[in-house]
Amino acid sequence: MPRRFPLQSLHDLAADRLEAASRRLAELKRTWQAAEDKLAKLRDYQQEYRQRLGQAVREGLDVTRMRDFHAFLAKIEVAIRHQLAEVERCRQAWEHGQRVWLEERRKLKTYEVLKARHAASERVRENRLEQRDQDEHARRIRAATPHLPRGED
Repeated sequence: MPRRFPLQSLHDLAADRLEAASRRLAELKRTWQAAEDKLAKLRDYQQEYRQRLGQAVREGLDVTRMRDFHAFLAKIEVAIRHQLAEVERCRQAWEHGQRVWLEERRKLKTYEVLKARHAASERVRENRLEQRDQDEHARRIRAATPHLPRGED
C-alpha cells in the first residue's frame, strides 16, 4: 500500500491559498473595472455638459449662468482627477494581487512536483515489494516440489 505523501497538508494549504488568491484577484479586477466605468461616465457627463454649454452660448446666456456652467465643469474636472487616482489605485492593487496569485501558483506547482515524485517512488517501491513477494512465492513453490529440476519450471 502506498505511503501517504508527507507534505500533503502543505500541498492542501497551498491549493487553498491559491484558490483564495484567485478569488481576491477576481474581486480586484471587478473593483478596477467598476472604477474605470465610473471614470468613463464622468468623462461622458463632462462632454455632455460641455455640449450644453456650447449650445447655451450659441443661444445666448447671461454671465451668472456662464459662471455656473464653468463652476460645475470645474467640479466635474475635480471628480475626474479623483477618479483617475482611484483607477490607478485599483490597478496597482490588482497588479499586487496578480503577483500574490503567481507566487501562490508557483508554490502549489512545487508541491505538485514533489507529490508526483513521491507517487513515482511509491510505485517503484510497490513494484519491488510485489516482485519480492512473487519471488518468495516462487521459491516456496520450488521448495515444496523437489521433484522439479531447477530452471525447468
